[in-house]
Amino acid sequence: MLLLKTLGIALILGLATADKCSDCLAQGKHWCVTVNSCGFTPCVTTITVCLEQVLGQKLNKLEKALNCPELPDKAHAYDDSFMRNKVFITHSAAYNMDPQKCFTSKMPSMKVSKVVNVNCDRYGPKAMCFSFTAYDTTQRVIALTFRGTEGGTQLTEEILDFFHGKKAFFDAGNVFEYFYDAFLFQWIAGLSQDLRNLKYKYPDYEIWVTGHSMGGAIASIAASYLVKTGLYTSDKIKLVTLGQPRTGDYAFAQWHDATFPYSFRIVHHRDIAAHIPPMEGQDELFHHRTEVWYNNNMTVGMPYTLCAEADGLYCSARQLDYSAEDHIWYFGINFVDWGAAGCP
Repeated sequence: MLLLKTLGIALILGLATADKCSDCLAQGKHWCVTVNSCGFTPCVTTITVCLEQVLGQKLNKLEKALNCPELPDKAHAYDDSFMRNKVFITHSAAYNMDPQKCFTSKMPSMKVSKVVNVNCDRYGPKAMCFSFTAYDTTQRVIALTFRGTEGGTQLTEEILDFFHGKKAFFDAGNVFEYFYDAFLFQWIAGLSQDLRNLKYKYPDYEIWVTGHSMGGAIASIAASYLVKTGLYTSDKIKLVTLGQPRTGDYAFAQWHDATFPYSFRIVHHRDIAAHIPPMEGQDELFHHRTEVWYNNNMTVGMPYTLCAEADGLYCSARQLDYSAEDHIWYFGINFVDWGAAGCP
């Protein structure tokens, strides 16, 4: 009751002059997560762009500015049916050496244009990366999809490469070196030329950039690369990943969230991949938005949570244990095996 009275006084005094966390920070104030108010003090959990703003307060927690609790606007809202019946097919198709089999079975208007299967490991033993482009003249869309980690060898190389550190991504922070190299190997192996041809042929089409696991991280970098090189504007890109590991540092995540209006990281229940590499250490990585967490088996009709924060102890990160099995079960099926079988 006392807290509510105090908040009422703060409103009367004009302390809460911003309705959104980001607007509040832009005014040079701090956002109080505890009561979702701008400039409110004292506050248990505070978001600020400047530590000096809150010195002297007895704070239990100081949050990062990127965790301002905000969700996508209505024009770019998450649609479970669209993900389940359209975008998910592209993820599954990546696990078949002939992706067209999945499209012929479940989305026949989508036609594969280019398949790339190339060694993408700069340091260790041979490790293959698989991706494809496709186009759909009915839905007026181009697809760019990346397969996830294949086998224990590639997973080991990913983990070991964490110690190589990060690599600069234009002027937008840094990304995990292994993922960036993996993208570039596939880009120069044929994706670049084919995507430019598709863009020339279908200039007004939007593009779905998708991927699972390591492929999700590569998809995030790919979408960012398309924008940075001027091939696509961000409003034409729909980025959707499944079980994506952390891909870049805080600066990259910040640039990403300011750039892409449509970007979703879907996480199934206790999927372990969404929590690696760790946030701690010299090369601290940070998730970009927006996590969509299904804390269930993801069958039709199951609820989900749109996470208002980018990364930290929110949504799926609150799980006390993680699961490798949940990493390959999405939307109610083992889609890796399903895709390999041609999406019957």
